[in-house]
Amino acid sequence: MLVRSTITNTTMSSTLKKILLVDKEPGVTRLVRRALEKAGKYWIKEEHDSQFALHSAKWFQPDLILVDTVTEAADRENLKREVQKDAELQDTPFVCLDSLKPESEMISGGILSGYSFFAAPVKVEQVLQGVEELLFGKD
Repeated sequence: MLVRSTITNTTMSSTLKKILLVDKEPGVTRLVRRALEKAGKYWIKEEHDSQFALHSAKWFQPDLILVDTVTEAADRENLKREVQKDAELQDTPFVCLDSLKPESEMISGGILSGYSFFAAPVKVEQVLQGVEELLFGKD
C-alpha cells in the first residue's frame, strides 16, 4: 500500500506544473496555494524566507516562481539574480504579486524593472488566470 501511494504521488507530481510561492506571510501563501491546488494542475511549494527560497528552487525545480513584493527588495533582487545565474533555473518565470486580496479587483499587470507582476490589489482568480496563461498559454 505504501509503495503504491509513493508511485501514485511520483507519477502525479511529474504531470503537475510546479510553483514556488515566496511570501513572509503564511496566510497569503496558504490562500494562493489552496486556490492553485484546487485547479488540479499545480504542485505547490511554499517558502516564507527568501534565503530558503533559493535552496527550495534548486531542489524543487519549479516551472514558475511567485514572489510577494512585500518581501524585502534586496532579498527579492538577490533571489532573482541567483535564479538567473543558475543554469537549470534561469528560464523559470519570476512573477511578483502585490497586495493579494481575494475580495478586491485587479488594476493592471505587466513588466516593471525587469519583473512580471500583478498590480495591487489583485483577486486570487486573476492570479489563477495569469498563472494558467504563463504555464499553459492562452486558449
